[in-house]
Amino acid sequence: MTNIVEVNNLTVSFIVRGGNLLLFERGGGMADVVNDVSFNVREGETFGLAGETGSGKSVIAWALVGLMKPRSGSIRVLGKEINFRKKADVTYLRRNIGIVFQDPVGSLNPRLKVKEIIKEGLIAAKTFDRQEYDKRIEEVVDLVGLRKSSLEAYPRELSGGEKQRVSLARAIAVPRKMVVLDEPTSSLDVSVQAQVLNTLKELKSKLNLSYFFITHDINVMKYMSDSLGILYYGKLLEVGRTYDVVTNPKHPFTVRLMSNVPGLKRTKLQQQEDRLSDQGSSATGCVYSKICPRVFEKCSNPPPMFDLGSDHRAACFLYDRPS
Repeated sequence: MTNIVEVNNLTVSFIVRGGNLLLFERGGGMADVVNDVSFNVREGETFGLAGETGSGKSVIAWALVGLMKPRSGSIRVLGKEINFRKKADVTYLRRNIGIVFQDPVGSLNPRLKVKEIIKEGLIAAKTFDRQEYDKRIEEVVDLVGLRKSSLEAYPRELSGGEKQRVSLARAIAVPRKMVVLDEPTSSLDVSVQAQVLNTLKELKSKLNLSYFFITHDINVMKYMSDSLGILYYGKLLEVGRTYDVVTNPKHPFTVRLMSNVPGLKRTKLQQQEDRLSDQGSSATGCVYSKICPRVFEKCSNPPPMFDLGSDHRAACFLYDRPS
């Protein structure tokens, strides 16, 4: 299966100045907010990224659409490596990858009507003739389940679910290969969440889209994603097929994360925890080592990703088996 996006050893850094974090491309005095992260998103797949608040999920999302520049590592789109210092490459990136932000209120210009908001994307992309704008706008409004009358409304006149559908319409107005969904339902009521998630699934099938889906809600991730990565303080700790990661987590952090999910079988997860070796006390190498109950001597070094078979990998020395 073709990879739409390939992320290799991605590091995004902020500069620390006066106790504040500022985006920074290169140089000294930096804090790595995303550190050496690698994953692929396949054609027609939803790749989910889960983790606690502040783990760096949104920073990866913004890098995928060129809103942040990596300090090191690479992002390939359809086999083409993106040079973030070349305008043509960033344009290519954004032509193929759209984004729906977490906050539909803050991401929509309150002074523009819905029709104008969607049209902005068409104007910027320069892939449609002006006489085709109205037809295309009506097409995408229908696809995302918005009323035609919404086109003449301002964002303040719409519900939360409708605002998020406007964001989605803007993201797909220009045909994309992948859409980044940065916690698209976190600000919505539960009933509206379900409607938006079902719309996303329908669009994925109709338009042959791939999704990069961010959420802290594991039950939403189970419903939406094919593959799942677990992020902790900028480090990818585990990645695999969603079913495997959720039901048979390998990294101690993932085990803890899944143990707190309502509806999962806690007994099985606890048995998985019990099987993990309990040695040693403190370490500094692994990002999780300071609070990991399974830490031991090797954890003083950063662990690589260990292949566990069936596309399942974990960055934990518990799986460093002698060959």
